[in-house]
Formats: sequence, structure tokens, C-alpha cells
Amino acid sequence: MSAAVPCLEIRFHGRVIEHLGIDMYQSPVAAIAELVSNAWDADASQVDVTLPDNVKSDSARIVISDNGEGMTLQQCQDRYLNVGYNRRRDRESDRTPAGRPMMGRKGIGKFAGFGIARFVEVDTTSKETGERTVFRLDAEVLIDGSSSYANSEPLTVELIRHEPADPSRTKDHGTVITLQGLSLKQRPPVERFRTSMARRFLLLERSDDFKVLVNGATISDIEDVEKIEFSFPRSYAEYDLPVPAGLEIDGEWGVEKLSDGSRIRWRFVFYREPIGDDELTGVSIFSHHKLSQRPFIFNLSGGLGGQTAIHYLSGRVEADFLDEQDKDLISTERQRVNWDVDETQPLLEWGRARVQALLRTWQDLRARGKKEAIENRIRPFSQRLGKLERPERRVVDKALLSLAKLPAVNEDQFADLAESVLTAWEGGRLKSLIDELAEAETMDSEALVAILMQSQVMSALHAAERVKSQLNLIVGLEERVKRRALELEVRDYIAEHPWLIQPRWDTFKVERGIDPLVKEVAKAVYGDAWNARVDLVLSSGSQLLVVEFMRPGLKADWDHLNRYERYVTRLRTAVIASDSQFRMVTGLLVADHIDRAADVASKVQTLRSQDMDATDWPGLLRQARRQWEAYFDILRDRAPDDSRMQQLAEGQAEPRSISAED
Repeated sequence: MSAAVPCLEIRFHGRVIEHLGIDMYQSPVAAIAELVSNAWDADASQVDVTLPDNVKSDSARIVISDNGEGMTLQQCQDRYLNVGYNRRRDRESDRTPAGRPMMGRKGIGKFAGFGIARFVEVDTTSKETGERTVFRLDAEVLIDGSSSYANSEPLTVELIRHEPADPSRTKDHGTVITLQGLSLKQRPPVERFRTSMARRFLLLERSDDFKVLVNGATISDIEDVEKIEFSFPRSYAEYDLPVPAGLEIDGEWGVEKLSDGSRIRWRFVFYREPIGDDELTGVSIFSHHKLSQRPFIFNLSGGLGGQTAIHYLSGRVEADFLDEQDKDLISTERQRVNWDVDETQPLLEWGRARVQALLRTWQDLRARGKKEAIENRIRPFSQRLGKLERPERRVVDKALLSLAKLPAVNEDQFADLAESVLTAWEGGRLKSLIDELAEAETMDSEALVAILMQSQVMSALHAAERVKSQLNLIVGLEERVKRRALELEVRDYIAEHPWLIQPRWDTFKVERGIDPLVKEVAKAVYGDAWNARVDLVLSSGSQLLVVEFMRPGLKADWDHLNRYERYVTRLRTAVIASDSQFRMVTGLLVADHIDRAADVASKVQTLRSQDMDATDWPGLLRQARRQWEAYFDILRDRAPDDSRMQQLAEGQAEPRSISAED
């Protein structure tokens, strides 16, 4: 009698696979995390995740390989291909053979791969027998337009390879899951993927015998310490704060008992800047090292003291009891806990109280830290403050402290506000507002809006006054152009203050580092006349701006424009060849006049399309004036009802003289 031909089949498919795989696990982190948790339950000591360079390639694949206990052919049939297989019930234990708390509970995570791939190939070797089984599942075949959740007839699974038991193969035990036919639009960033995996599992903090690698690098669950401002419960001692009753501190973690006797562990951290990442912001709940509740704030809403602190908060709570109840308290996709049942109320109440207390503590600590920063920042202004009468100085100091308590203001914003307050007081502005600031014990949202609005007015006024000054200078230059009195000294002044004629050049600075290269290219293009030209080379980041001022009285004709084009083009080539930091070279030619011929005008348009502008002095100043006026209009719109701004807007720009000594 011949031996039976090995085969595998699956009875549940159709919409079950679509719902439990494709619909629930469309994130690569969520899908692969489920497969990693299966490796944990298989007592693997190492899991290797390999991500492809190009997910759009037909040959792209994601591979999850572990050295766990593996499966025999019969176990593949009874466990893997049995939808809803309950490992805990089958083994009559919630622990793995090695004593680990099991992560898997519902027996559906194995289909998570279908959320990001069409094909799931399983290659598994049993640690017990050395039997090897390789099979492949095709989501399209499994679904096949089915509208039912269960088919009465089993579906044969593609069995690629089966090797019978062999003791010599037991050393190669483990399982390799290969996902092919990927549906991802782009490859997940490896570093972000690694940290996201770590945040989901908390495995590295508690398990020395389990290692996860992504493209050969171990995932890390260690936060960037430099970005963390406060870490509780450790910060209670660091800042001499009272420790809540009943709290035991175990290293970085707090240990407490809830009102029903359940034991939890927790750690909350506040970052220096808003987190801006939904996966981190708020408090996550874990059970047996696996995510049970996505980040939230225990359903708190409205009227919270220090409410802005929520955007800086990332917390973790280990509540294993949630996964040890007779009924499921955790949703199937392990994204949320059922907070409407009696069993979860003690944790919910504890979380609300702890979060509210820490939000207030964060606000107080930030104010304390900013007060110290105030003292450091005020020190350079001591001479200015010393000129104030003692009562005035006390008012300004108290006003700055009130500003320091505004949680929505980061360090850079606070520095600007503090400078604005000091300058406004010295100038006799907004004294009533500063008095109010000094008297404010707390700052609600309406007061904060008022402060920020006044700060906006102050900033807009200061900027508008500067813009008006620039406009006056430009008017003066326009008068000189009309009188043909634009002497070389004025050109030199413009060369040293390029932002005067182009607001967008405000970030540029004079670049001396490539002077030899500029001279070499100028000699090659202009010959003996190169030294008679007035050149200005500016830089900002990776961009170079070359400004050529033609000598007074000269008209830019076709020949001038051709030489200018060769000059900028050759300089571009030379700069790139020099392996410098600069990757973009633009040009501007300024002359007393531009030839009016049609071919010259066409040449100018062509050059402009290649980032090589050419203009005369009237055109340059006209454009500069329009830009500064547009900038002024923007500033005026920030404080349209302010009387001082209205006076600036109504005042006509007056010509201002300029000399090389300015």
C-alpha cells in the first residue's frame, strides 16, 4: 500500500480572509508586528525582518524569519490553517513551553500579511521532528469573489515542498514567512520602522532572550534622551516633588495597585517640543508586552490644567491583567480597550487622575525652568534694566515670569517675546498690557490669545518700521538714478547690503571662499577688462548668487549679455567641478541702461528663464520697491487696527540720503 500524498487545505476563506487580513492590517508595521508576535509565541530567540529597496518591483518581497519551534505538516494544518485556532486553550496554558506569556489570543494574526501582500509563503521546520513544510497562500484565490464568511467545501492549499522527519534538521528549526506581490506604495523608512516596532512590543526592556532585527540592525526602544525634558516617576526625585501615595519606583518605572488590587507598571515622559506623531502622543496600554490600546489620554476632554502638555506627552502602562480575563477586553486588532465594562474602570480612573496631575506638574516645571532661563537671558540686559526705576523693573520681571508659564511658547518664541516686552517698555509701548501680565497668576486660553495678538502687533510694528526705512532708502536711490548720481560708493553700499534691493536676499551673505575661482573664470571670459568690473558673490545654503554691476554710463547690449551668459555658465561648471557645498548658481546683471533692440529683449527673457537676470537700475529699484511695499502690506494686515501701523501706512516714503559711511 503506497504512502498517502501529503496535502494541506483551508476551510475558512472568502470574506474571513478579506476582513481579518486585508482590511485590518494595511499598515506594514501592524502587519509585520503580528508576525513577529507569532515568533515570540513560538519561543524564538531572534527574528529577522528584511525590507526590500524597491517595493514596486515585481520581485520585491518582505521576509520575516525566526528560529522558533517551527511546525510539522500536521501542525500547519491544525494550527496555521485553522482560522481562530486558540493556542492557549489547546495547550491549557497562557505560557509558551519556555515560560513566556503568550501574545497571540485570537488565532487570526497569521493572516495579517494579506494586508500588505497578495502572496504569503510559509517555510517551516519543526524543532521536534526536523520535518520541513513549505506552502503558499494566494489572497485572490482565497477570496475569489466570495460573499460568505465560510465555505462548506475545503480549498486545497498549494504545497510547494514537504520533507519528512529528519533529526539532523532539527538544528535548523524555525519559520520563514515571505510576503510577495506587495501592495505598498512606498518602502517604509527603515529607522522609523525599527522604532515603531519597538514601541509596539516593549520587548527589549523586559526580555534578554528575544532579539528583533530589521535589515540586520536591532530595533531599539530607547528614546532620544536629549529630546526628553521630564521622565516620570524618576523626575519626582530629580525635582524634589512629592511622590504619590502608594507608588513604588522601580528604576525608570512606577509600580502601583489599582483600587481593585490589579497591579500595573507605568512610565510617562514629556518631550521638549510637541511630539507631532500620533503613534507617540498620549498614553499606550500594553498587556504581556503587546499593544492593547493605542495612545490616548484616558478619554479626558476639556478644562484640563496644563492641557497643552498633552502634545508633549508619551506614556506607557503595562496592565497584564487586561489580557487575563475570561472575556475579551481588547479589540481584535489590539488597538483599543473596552472602557465601558466594570473590569477596566479602575485603570481608567487611575489614568485620568495620574494624567491630570502630571499635566499640572509639567506646567509648573516648565515655568520653573523658564524662570531660570529668564534670569540667564535678562543678564545681558542688566544695564538696560538698571536704568529703570525699581518698581518698573519689578513689573517687567513679573511680566516675563508670566510669559514663561505659557506652555504653548517654546524657547525661541519666548526669547522673541521677552525681547519684545523689554523693547516695548523702553519705548513706552503697551505698558498697560505688561502691567496686566505682571499681575496675572494664571493664564487661560483667552489671555494667551491676547498676548500673542499683542506680540504679533509688536513684531509687525518693528518689522514695518524697518521696511519703511528700506523704502525710504530706495526712494533716495531712485532720486539719484534720475539725477544720474549713482556713484561707485553707492554701488559698494548695495553690494554690502543686498537685502536692500531684494527682500529674499535677507538670508544671503557675502561669499569670499571662492574668490580665486571667480577671478579665474572672470579672466577667462572678460580678458584684461575683468578687473574693471564690480562683482558681488553671495551665498545662502547651497546657492550662489553672482551680481555683476556694469560701469556707470555703459549700456548692456547683445555682446555684454553674451559674455555675462558665458561667465555665469562657466562659473556654474567650475563650482560644481570644485566639489564645493554649492549646487546652484544664479546671476544678476545691473547696468545703467539695457539696449531696447528686440533681439536684446528676447535674449534677456531667455536668460531669465535660466536664472540669469539682467536689468537696469530703474527696473531693479522699481522691482525692489514693489517687493518691499508688498512686504509692508503683509505686515499691515497683521495689525490693521493699530493706530501706529496706520500712521506708518499713511506716511509717504521720504527720500533718505545714503553714503558709504552709513
